Amino acid sequence: MGPLQPGDPSGVGGYRILARLGAGGMGVVYLARSPGGRLAALKLIRPDSADDPGFRERFRREIAAAGKVSGLYTAPVLDADADAPQPWFAAAFVPAPTLKEAVQDGGALPEPAVRALGAGLAEALQAVHEAGLVHRDLKPGNILLAEDGPKIIDFGVAKVVDATQITRTGGMIGTLAYLAPEQITGAKDAGPRADVFALGGVLVYAATGARPFGEGDPGALLYEIMYGEPGLDGLPASLRSTLAACLEKEPAERPSLADVLAALTPADPSALISPALRRDLAAREAEANRISSGPVTLPPPLPRIEETVPGGLRRRRVLGLAAGTAVAVTGIGAGTAAWALAGGRSRPAEPAPRGTALAAAPAPAWTFVPPAPVASDASHLLVAGGVVLWGGDDATYGVDAASGRRLWTADVRVRAGCAVHGSAFILPDGGGTDEKTTITLVDAASGEPTHLPMPGGELPGSVFGVAGGAVLLESGTYSDEGSPAVWAVDLAGGKARWRLPLAGTAVNGAVDQNGLYLNVKHTLSAVDLTTGRTRWAVDWSEPGRDWPTQGIAVAGGRVFGNFADTLQAVDTAGGKAVWSRTTGTHFPSVLFAAGNVIFKGDDLHAHDRATGAPAWTLAGPEKFVDQHDAASDDVLAAAFGGGSANGLFAATASGRGLWAHWGDVHRAEEWDVAVSGSSIFATDHQRLLCFRTDA
Repeated sequence: MGPLQPGDPSGVGGYRILARLGAGGMGVVYLARSPGGRLAALKLIRPDSADDPGFRERFRREIAAAGKVSGLYTAPVLDADADAPQPWFAAAFVPAPTLKEAVQDGGALPEPAVRALGAGLAEALQAVHEAGLVHRDLKPGNILLAEDGPKIIDFGVAKVVDATQITRTGGMIGTLAYLAPEQITGAKDAGPRADVFALGGVLVYAATGARPFGEGDPGALLYEIMYGEPGLDGLPASLRSTLAACLEKEPAERPSLADVLAALTPADPSALISPALRRDLAAREAEANRISSGPVTLPPPLPRIEETVPGGLRRRRVLGLAAGTAVAVTGIGAGTAAWALAGGRSRPAEPAPRGTALAAAPAPAWTFVPPAPVASDASHLLVAGGVVLWGGDDATYGVDAASGRRLWTADVRVRAGCAVHGSAFILPDGGGTDEKTTITLVDAASGEPTHLPMPGGELPGSVFGVAGGAVLLESGTYSDEGSPAVWAVDLAGGKARWRLPLAGTAVNGAVDQNGLYLNVKHTLSAVDLTTGRTRWAVDWSEPGRDWPTQGIAVAGGRVFGNFADTLQAVDTAGGKAVWSRTTGTHFPSVLFAAGNVIFKGDDLHAHDRATGAPAWTLAGPEKFVDQHDAASDDVLAAAFGGGSANGLFAATASGRGLWAHWGDVHRAEEWDVAVSGSSIFATDHQRLLCFRTDA
């Protein structure tokens, strides 16, 4: 859930708008409250989509389609208005993660969970087809993992099987990665077997963490769907034949849903609800209840970023700069599909030279100037629960992400190595009483700190994450007798669960629900969260070579990093390299955005997370500085510096450069940044700025 943004409504059709749940090409989905107090997911269509002549008819079909399917398999429709200036409908709110979120956060699902998921989805699709519908856009982002089983949402492209009166436009409808071949060519009717194809792709993703036909260039992806073999490596043997059959090119060769269901059963529905998922469900429900029971915050006003020019006309302020960047990024355009089906292959994009014109940043949506200085030199930013934490050694503030209004001031220190856990900020050495070293937790809503004593009186260092109720972090020491180590410290009382001594003083770490992953010197290792024992280790040491210890990140059952001058994706289960790309460049930072892993050094280099194929390369106005970067599935931001210029660079998650904000050199050598959705928060250590990239 995210805060409301400029231009969001305060109410729709009697429903009170509370927060953002998501946004797509057709509209925005909000958390809303009905006049009777019931929570709903309200989908509001964008005005430009509503102006499409055939759109309202398709929207009525979406409402009818969702209403025809039992609430056992989807969120039931509560209300709708297809004739409003901006059409909308409201469905019951289900506080559950999507399958995509669950796999990205916790890795691939075990076989019993995949069977339970597949059986539930097959049964749900049977209900969809019995209602005379074809979903046509089944994908991990459209599947909710609820307490009572998987639920299919978003019937925006569902087709009424016998609706021959609806004019066909010949365009592809659905999400590219899970389209059946007949949806791409349009030569055959995309009937119920298209949903079987998508179901096979979804279950491959659930079981392996990777899409069956890759995640790279759209043209190449179309070709692979039409002519290539699906990637089934990593599938349990008992599932391979069934899912391979679902992914057959010819619809008639795919099994029926009844056959799929028979192959997946018996299945235990409880296998899908892991302890991690149960905690996630509880947290989402608690967050929804907190938002719905608290005071309603009105959406912020739209920022004014137009200026009057001679003659009384207005224009958007976009300036050419002497130093900038151009973006080279592959995409799918009017001729791409035909080119791909003819056997074409794409080449990785080349970085643009620095010096190409780049737009200046828009005016900030808001600016917060603190009543007292935050830090004499460096300050840091974090975002959680709609609150931006901005702090340093001298002062720390909680600022409302939507409006820029100060919410609270906390007597805590904020230094490098902080982290976010749910709606709390975790600050190493955040302050406390009696000069004891502490791990400090700050509640995002109230600013109330909780200080946990650091075991052994050691100095806490960077926080790698939280898993299983424990903070995973590194430590130094106040004395010469101690040695650097990694700790698991209980969140409930601050007791040490285990301590793992380190072989080197430089360490980078990452955490998922299955383990802690450490990059120390030339070794990557996986550590058991319960015992602190090393599960596996990979050593890249070479005589006469001293590899730097660089950043790592984990998602979807893989650890990504720059190991021994090689970009790699390493399987978290056993430490096996899934793919690698040799490079002679250092990449201290690793980010995730829009299906890619982004390695940041002097420039940004994006690779497909599943295959390692180059996606795009992006150069900033100057070299990017270490660590000061952030990304979401909408936008990425990075501080640049060197030469005569310092500032902030923004790009879309797909690799399109947006703008640069140039700072005062002597005042802000290294900006700090944070990202939430399409909002970028940045500080020069004297002010806090918010930029909206979707404005």
